[in-house]
Amino acid sequence: MKAVVTIIRQMGIMYILMFIGFIVYRKKIIDEKGSRQMANLLVWVVNPIVMLISYQMEFSMEKLKQLGISFALSLVSMIIGIIIAEIIFKDNGNIDKLAVSFANGGFIGIPLVTNILGAENVFFLSAYFVCFWVLNYTYGIYRISEDKSLVSLKKILGNPGIIAIIVGFLIFISPVKLPKIVYDAFNFIGNTNTPIAMIVLGTYIAESGLTTLFTNKRTYFICFIKLIVIPLIMVGIYKLLPSSLNDIKKVLLIAMSAPVAVTVSMFSQIYGKDYKYAAQLVGLSTLLSLITIPLIMHIADIVW
Repeated sequence: MKAVVTIIRQMGIMYILMFIGFIVYRKKIIDEKGSRQMANLLVWVVNPIVMLISYQMEFSMEKLKQLGISFALSLVSMIIGIIIAEIIFKDNGNIDKLAVSFANGGFIGIPLVTNILGAENVFFLSAYFVCFWVLNYTYGIYRISEDKSLVSLKKILGNPGIIAIIVGFLIFISPVKLPKIVYDAFNFIGNTNTPIAMIVLGTYIAESGLTTLFTNKRTYFICFIKLIVIPLIMVGIYKLLPSSLNDIKKVLLIAMSAPVAVTVSMFSQIYGKDYKYAAQLVGLSTLLSLITIPLIMHIADIVW
């Protein structure tokens, strides 16, 4: 029941922010150009800063070991999702592939993990975010842009998100942390992540039309694969792991069960694809996850 209440609250906040984005676009306070600029700000500045400050914590070997396990499981889980997407959508369907592969594990995952498993378990999510951003800036950008030249080792290492991950890990293993004034400033910026993302999504929906959110039959199929099929596969795979890893397994299952990542619609806009369709996938999957996440977690409790 606690999980259901937490999810409902987060969905309510998300849809209020989306509604604000919807209104400001319809009232012409923000136009298509402004929406794209906000998306660029989020992808290239705000998100990397969120990753960086997530590593601002005291180092211990036990935490490092747990981080390694979380990283390995996150990477395997996301690669499995990518493989499934590639198999189902062999021809074209690049937006569909990204929608199935990447989940909005931040906004939904963090509050759920905090309230259900305890704040100390949020640390495991940082490994998931590492995999999420590495794969987003490589596989994700390649798939959505269909341009291999945009993905190279130089560009990967020079990407703000990857730089943030590297610097963040160095901060984690080092006794020297960010000065409080710097951390506080970055934390303020990081707190804008969800509002900006949801407002941008609201502008996307305003462009595409609210009624289309529920009338496209294909989006329901994508949501079924993303919210039901892949999480159930994860439940089966995690069943093979020892019970001592149950906290990590639950954290990653929550992340993998989350709705379609907002970056799918943002990348679609940045690289000139059908971001209105991508926004429909994000919006519908967010609404449906209100039902599916508690269901998946209940099944996991029974199976494990």
